[in-house]
Amino acid sequence: KTATALGVVGGIDFAKNIISQVVEVRGQFQQLEVAFTTMLNGSERAANDLMQQLVKTAAVTPFNLTDIAQGAKQLIAYGIEAKDVNKTLVDLGNIASGLSIPLNDLVYLYGTTMGQGRMFTMDLRQFQGRGVPLAEELAKQFGVAKEKIAGLVTAGKVTSKEFSKAIEAMSEDGGKFANLMEKQSTTITGKISNIGDAIDRMYNDIGKSNSGVINDSLDGISYIVTNYKEI
Repeated sequence: KTATALGVVGGIDFAKNIISQVVEVRGQFQQLEVAFTTMLNGSERAANDLMQQLVKTAAVTPFNLTDIAQGAKQLIAYGIEAKDVNKTLVDLGNIASGLSIPLNDLVYLYGTTMGQGRMFTMDLRQFQGRGVPLAEELAKQFGVAKEKIAGLVTAGKVTSKEFSKAIEAMSEDGGKFANLMEKQSTTITGKISNIGDAIDRMYNDIGKSNSGVINDSLDGISYIVTNYKEI
């Protein structure tokens, strides 16, 4: 009898935890959806498309959805078009994975450089200080020695176009950091992160399909709290 009773209590606690997680995760997803809709000029369709891309990226990379979503919001704020946000995050994520540096650190440097329309000497130093071989990649593009890049940057010759091309070249097929996020996701830490993202997707799907029940329940609780004296 004791074992049966404990089993029932354990089952109730498990169910309560599941419900709590579903509500919490679905709420986080909704907040992101609202934020992206606002940032994308009220377009729910564009926000949903971007969210789907980000969720898929988080699911197959060592970065969680919180990091990916934060990076996406930063890029949009810096003026990167919504259709390019996820691809840019993948490029930066490959570099961040290869150098073991925070993704949003690179996102910040990338966004500020793109927003300026050109690269300045301080920008080049910031990337080099984090181990990003940007001068080496730019040298290939301009067909000059690596030592000449600093002078080209000072002269304003390295525009955002050349800069973004260098980032892409380092991250995509044949580049030094190509597919490094995919490789990192096969490590123990990467697999644990991917499992966490898969669980969050599951909770969000459950919450989405039961949004009516959840909203009605919350409205009922709100009514009771507001009218507790009469009740």
